[in-house]
Amino acid sequence: MGDADVPGFDVPGFEVEALLGFGAGGEVWRAREQPSGNLVVLRRLAGADKSLIARIRAEATVVRSLPSSHLVRTRTLTRVAGEEVLVLDHVAAGSLEALLARRGRVEPGEVVTAVAPLAEALGQAHRHGLVHGRISASSVLLTGTGKPLLEGLGLTCLYDVAGAPGAASDVWDLGALAYLMLTGEAPGAAPLAGTSELAGTSELAGMAPTAPLRLVQAIASALDADPALRPSAADFAAALLVACPALPLQGLREVTPDPTLPVTPGGQSRRLLVGAVAVLALLTVVAGGRAWGRHSAVQPLQVAAAIAQAQAATNQAPAPTRPAADWTQVLRQLDLLRAQAFARADPAGLARGYTEGSALLVADRPAVAGLARERRTAVGVVHVVRSVVPIAVGTDRVELRVTESLAAYELRGSATSRQPAGPVVEHVVVLVHTAAGWRVAEVRVGGSALVEAGQER
Repeated sequence: MGDADVPGFDVPGFEVEALLGFGAGGEVWRAREQPSGNLVVLRRLAGADKSLIARIRAEATVVRSLPSSHLVRTRTLTRVAGEEVLVLDHVAAGSLEALLARRGRVEPGEVVTAVAPLAEALGQAHRHGLVHGRISASSVLLTGTGKPLLEGLGLTCLYDVAGAPGAASDVWDLGALAYLMLTGEAPGAAPLAGTSELAGTSELAGMAPTAPLRLVQAIASALDADPALRPSAADFAAALLVACPALPLQGLREVTPDPTLPVTPGGQSRRLLVGAVAVLALLTVVAGGRAWGRHSAVQPLQVAAAIAQAQAATNQAPAPTRPAADWTQVLRQLDLLRAQAFARADPAGLARGYTEGSALLVADRPAVAGLARERRTAVGVVHVVRSVVPIAVGTDRVELRVTESLAAYELRGSATSRQPAGPVVEHVVVLVHTAAGWRVAEVRVGGSALVEAGQER
């Protein structure tokens, strides 16, 4: 199957370049606005009704009126082939979630830099009666200079949010985000048992013993068990700013398109997603009472060790003749194309990313075909990559040690069910370069290849 057969997504006025992932409603694409050439994000809203679209338009108008420069805004909505498409700001450098996956935890001053501006922005939104309702490290995007931007404000109606979130729940989410950044761990499901005297401070202080007390107290107050005792978002921002000096975020990694990926012929210059998945073993799609695959949990590599191993492996690897690739980005693009096949219940879409005759392709096809028979789709079957360590890098064959986990995803059909995230696993991924680009040849867990419908040997 040739490159021209890769499915595209055409929106008048935009040059669509690559699938970025899956959000609430459907696929998320990177595109270039014409004639300005500015990068934007396109989010498809499959099945959105008129009342939902009207609410999105109204909330987007409010968000655009806010003075903060730390918000990802909806630029406009456009209708394409009977489907609504959101046009959003594009942020190039990645997410806070990816940064924390690489570093584990950050310095106290970096917490101030990332969270305080978001709290200020939410304070502005709350004064206009607008809440976010779903703040997490994945909804905080970072520019190349480390400027944090909050994604999803004004789009709460797209998400399956329990209860009726209010300003106090946004403050708790911000406190949980600061806690995660400071300690490397998420707070417990129950808020800290704090009071006006901040009795909950001791728990956080024990997790971050070197953090300034005023920072610990500010975070603990945002996590108070009583919503009425939590500060407003604006007051939380002020408390963070006086708690300790802000520091620039370190360890940023600018995200750019991989130059080794081929381009669609015919002058369209759309980047192709030339692969399937980084690993079959991570997939767990439950449909019709059957599990399509399974995997076993292992502990993730320590970030420092992964970096050291990557550097050592890179220094020892023979110099390839083709341009050096960002293997994390290559795997991500492979993963996204496979995820697209599951989101469309399209078995034919799987063939574009595997080597011909791959046991992984043979194993994946019945999973997607089963979804198609049952008129179901699996949306968001993507993976969170923790580390990628090159083991052997040749001109046309690469072996990578990959640590990653399956993200939570949705099974959609007559009803929608949310499937939980999978455990962290480690394996060796073998990529082979073909005339059409990099393809997944095999995946090995503990030295054995994965074969036959996701079973491990």
